[in-house]
This record gives sequence, C-alpha cells and structure tokens, in this order.
Amino acid sequence: MNILITGGFGNVGRSAVSACLAAGHKVAIFESPSALKRAQAGLRRLLKTQWRQCAFVFGDIRSPEDVGRAFEAFEGGPDAVIHLAALIPPASDRNPAVTEAINVGGTASVIAAAKACPKPPRVVLASSIAIYGDRLADFWIRTTDEVHVSDTYSGTKVACEGLLRASGLDFAILRLSFVAWAKWLPLDPLLFSVPPETRLEIIHTEDAGRAFAAAAALPAASGGTFDIGGGALCRTSFRAYIDRMFRYFGLGSSAFLPASAFARGGFHCGWYEDSDEAERLLGFRRKTLEDYYEEVRWETRFIRPLAALAAPAVRHWLLKMSPFSPRAPQNRAPSSRSPRRAGGSSPARLRPSTQERR
Repeated sequence: MNILITGGFGNVGRSAVSACLAAGHKVAIFESPSALKRAQAGLRRLLKTQWRQCAFVFGDIRSPEDVGRAFEAFEGGPDAVIHLAALIPPASDRNPAVTEAINVGGTASVIAAAKACPKPPRVVLASSIAIYGDRLADFWIRTTDEVHVSDTYSGTKVACEGLLRASGLDFAILRLSFVAWAKWLPLDPLLFSVPPETRLEIIHTEDAGRAFAAAAALPAASGGTFDIGGGALCRTSFRAYIDRMFRYFGLGSSAFLPASAFARGGFHCGWYEDSDEAERLLGFRRKTLEDYYEEVRWETRFIRPLAALAAPAVRHWLLKMSPFSPRAPQNRAPSSRSPRRAGGSSPARLRPSTQERR
C-alpha cells in the first residue's frame, strides 16, 4: 500500500512510519518545516534505516495547497492517510484560534484532498482519551461512552471525528490512551494536574504505531472507532507510575509529594474496558508496562547516580513548583488543564512540544 502520514516526525508518528515500512508499505511523510529543524539529529539516524525509502513533503497542515502536494507524492494519491498532525496541550490552550485552525482546519484539508483523489483513500484519524473528560470516579471507558469536551484540545478532537464521519470517506478513528515512551522526563509542574489516584492504561509508542499501520490496511477496520490501550498488563495508577519514574531518575520514592500537591480532578485518563476488542482486530500489542519501565531504567542508567546526589534539592524544587501547594508562589494560578496524548504523549514532559506529531 501507499500510505501518507502527517506528523511523521513525532513520537507516535515515527512509530507509525516504522510500522508501515516493516509491513512492506510505501510511505510519504508530511511535516512542517519547523519540525524538520527540531528533528534533524534524529532524522539523520533514521535515514540510515528503512526510512531512506520514504518520500518527504514539507508544508503547513492548514494549507489545502500544501496538503495537496503531499497527496501527490503518490501517483493517483495514497491508498491510506494516517493523520497525526495537531497541536496538543499545553500549547493548544495558549491560542485556541490557532489550535482550531491546525487541528480542525488541518483535518478539513486532509479530507478535502482525500475526496479529490481518483480513488479516495482511507483516512485514519488520531483521536484521544481526552474526549471522555474527567473519569476519576468512573474510570472504565468504552467507545460508546458520552464524550465530554473539557478543553480546547478535546473539543477539536471531537470536531475532527465529526468531520471525518460526515465526509463519506472510508475511515478509522483511533482514540489513544496514555502514550508512553522512554524519553519522558518527570520534572515538570504539569505533572501536578493529574490526581495521584488517576488510572492510567498506557500504550507503548511502538504499539500505537502498529495500531495505525493495521488500521490503515485491514478491511475490517473500515468505519471503526477504537480505544487503543495496552490492556491489563499496562494498567496502573498515576501515583504508582510517578513513583517508579522518580526512582529511575534517582529521586527515590514519590512520597515526598503529598496528595495536596496535586489537582483533585479535571484530568482525563482511565482504563479502557474495550481495548482488547481493538487488539483482537488490529493485533498491535507487543509491549507491557514492565517493558516500558525497563526501557526507562536503561535510558536513565548514566544520569541516575548523578541525579541521586542532587535529589534533596530537586525534591524541594519540585514541591515548590506545585501550583496547589501552600509553598507555591502566590502568582501562579492552579491549572487543571490536561497536558495530554496517542497521542500523545505523557502527562508531563520537561520540554513540551508545541505540535502533536504522535
């Protein structure tokens, strides 16, 4: 198959590209010029692999002309489009108008280009667990559950799903859970937006990429909406998650952060009751939560001893960074905004990306 992937330089984007190439598909990647600058070092390494077979098109997802050029990477257009490009929190909260233009307008551009093809391709849309809203009390989630728009990002994802369903195109929608990758750094005040008792069902970035590759190719995925999570072996709580992460980063137990340092609600995430149904059809799971933890342990093996020396100061600094802590600066407004997401990415990163390239 010929598959076009928007946002292919990001976390899940790279995994989707690699999964499509591994499956024998031809791949074209559409990205923004700014993404090329940020990804140069990693891209040079990737181009020594199967990635050198890819076609690359750079432009603005908001521009119908630029998106049209991406579709022309294949004669007659692609057989499928994996649409990942979007703005995510916290960047999506800073300028709702720009977020709307990129997320919803970009999806409209992809749909228009697909409909103009002699043989319209299937469009596989990256959606998010964020559309279910705060599920702290009712943490089991199914695709049939009512959606709850809680911020700019979730609102645009609901709108994108609606555009695709109304387009008349062949489609599949993948609602990613908590996308995990081993480059996550747990030293960001956004982590305090997540109540410690929040249930997380991670999906390893590589498994997410395989899900998109399968949804693009399998006839049985046509018209489906899927909750994409890692299943029973990938479920945990946020408290347990950050406890493991802090230990790997040399900070010891997370117990130094009391429950009062975290938000009491307003965050999405939960456990997918029907993610096994998606797995049975798409067959994407290879990694468990323990596999991910082992990757983090390996990634942090050199910094952990050094970080342990500075742990007391870092713990004190982190506690002060909480907008909910009595010790926090009074001019810092508490925020319950979700820093999501499939796709994603983790609930807190040291340097959050300004564009979702899952």
